[in-house]
Amino acid sequence: MSTPSSPVAATPGSSSRFAGSQAYQARAQQVLPRGVSSSPRATQRPVPLAIARGEAAHVIDVDGNEYIDYSLGYGPLLLGHSPEPVLAAAERELRKGLRTGGITPLEAELGERIAKAMPACEMSAFVSSGTEAAQLALRLARAATGRLTVVKFRCHYHGWSDAIHVATDAANDGPSTGGQDPDALRHVVVLDWGDMAALEALDASGVAAVIMEAAAVNAGCFAPAPGYLARVREWTTRHGVALIFDEVITGFRLALGGAQGRFGVAPDLTVLGKALGGGLPVSAVAGRRALFEPIVRGTVSQRGTYNGFPPAIAGAVACLDYLGTHAATLYPRMEAYATTLAAHVRTVAARTGVAVAANQLGPCVQLFAGVSAVPTLRDLARVDKERTLTLTAALVEHGVAPLPRGMMYVSSAHTDADLARTLEALTAAIGRLA
Repeated sequence: MSTPSSPVAATPGSSSRFAGSQAYQARAQQVLPRGVSSSPRATQRPVPLAIARGEAAHVIDVDGNEYIDYSLGYGPLLLGHSPEPVLAAAERELRKGLRTGGITPLEAELGERIAKAMPACEMSAFVSSGTEAAQLALRLARAATGRLTVVKFRCHYHGWSDAIHVATDAANDGPSTGGQDPDALRHVVVLDWGDMAALEALDASGVAAVIMEAAAVNAGCFAPAPGYLARVREWTTRHGVALIFDEVITGFRLALGGAQGRFGVAPDLTVLGKALGGGLPVSAVAGRRALFEPIVRGTVSQRGTYNGFPPAIAGAVACLDYLGTHAATLYPRMEAYATTLAAHVRTVAARTGVAVAANQLGPCVQLFAGVSAVPTLRDLARVDKERTLTLTAALVEHGVAPLPRGMMYVSSAHTDADLARTLEALTAAIGRLA
C-alpha cells in the first residue's frame, strides 16, 4: 500500500482553505437536505469536507488540503482507503458484470470465513447495511422464540429503523428522531447497560431477545464491566432468550474474533458490518444454526436486491483473509497507536488545564470536551457537545480529520509519521480550547 505525502498543515481559521468545500455545500444544499446523504456529516466544522480522494490513511479534499483520516468512512476502512487485496478482489468481480440478481459462490466462502473467525457464527445471512442486519436479527429472534419483547440499552445504537431506534442519547429515552412511529417501539424495553439487577427483575416469559453492543464503542468507547457479559449470557440461556451482539463497529475491529472473541462470551446472533467489507457495503446476521431455521422453513423472509452483491462479498473475503494472515501484528500495532493518542490527550489536558477527556478501547479513541473524564455511559450527559465540535474543527484546521463528534478510528494504514503529526495536532487543538 502506498503512502501519500505528509498533510499540509492548515492555517487555523482560514476560510479560503475550504473555499471548494464551502462552494460545494452551497450547491448541494439546493438538492440534498443539509447538503449531505447522512445527517451526521452535516455537523463537521469548519465546513463539511468535500473529499476528492483517499489513499492509505489520508484524504484530500476538493481544495487540495490533505488530512490524516480517522473517520475511516465512519468505521469500515480498517485497512485504510486503498487496501490492494480488497480493491483487486472487488475489481475482478466488477469485470464479470453486475450480477446482483443471482448468487456467487463467494457467499459461501465468506460465511465460512466468518465462522472460522467467530465460532458462534455457524451460519450467516447477508444484507447491505447495519440497520438491515439489526432488523433481520430481531425478526429471527422473535420468530425463533415466539415472543415479542426486545431489551435494549441506553446509548446503544442498532440502526435507524423505527423498531429499535430509541434511547440512543443520554438525555432522551424516547424515539431518536422525528417521524418515528411510536407504536413500533411498543415491545422494546430500555435498561441501563451494566445494570444486571434491572435485567433480572424483568418477567422473561415474553422476552424474545436482549440486544447490545458487546462493547459500547459507538457511544464513546466503553468496555463492559468484568463479568457482565457472562452474567447476561447465563440469564438469557436460562430463560430461552436470544442474546444478540451488535458488532457492526466492533466486529473484526477490536479483534479478529470481534468483541465476543476479546471478552470470551458467545451470543446467539451477531450483527456484522463496517469492517467486514473493508470499505464495501456488506453486512450480515450470523449465529447459531438453530436461529436461522425460520428462514430455512420460509416463515421468515430475507429480502434485498443487493444482498450478496458480488464485488462487496469478494472484497469482504479478501479483507478477512488479510486480517487472518496479519492479525498477530496488525491488532497490537493499531491498539498501541490508539493508546498513545488517548494518553497524549489526557497529558496535554492536565498540563493546560483544559477540560478534555479521551476514552480508548482497542484501536478506537473518543474525544470529549467540557469534562475531564467520562467513565460511564451515564457521564455522557455532562459532555459539552458544542465544545467537542469546536475541538474537532480545530483538528481539521491542523490537518487531522476525526468524526465531528470526536471519534477517532485507527487503521492498519496509519504510520509512525501519521501518529507523530496527530500528536502535534492534538496539542494545538486542545490549546485552542484554553
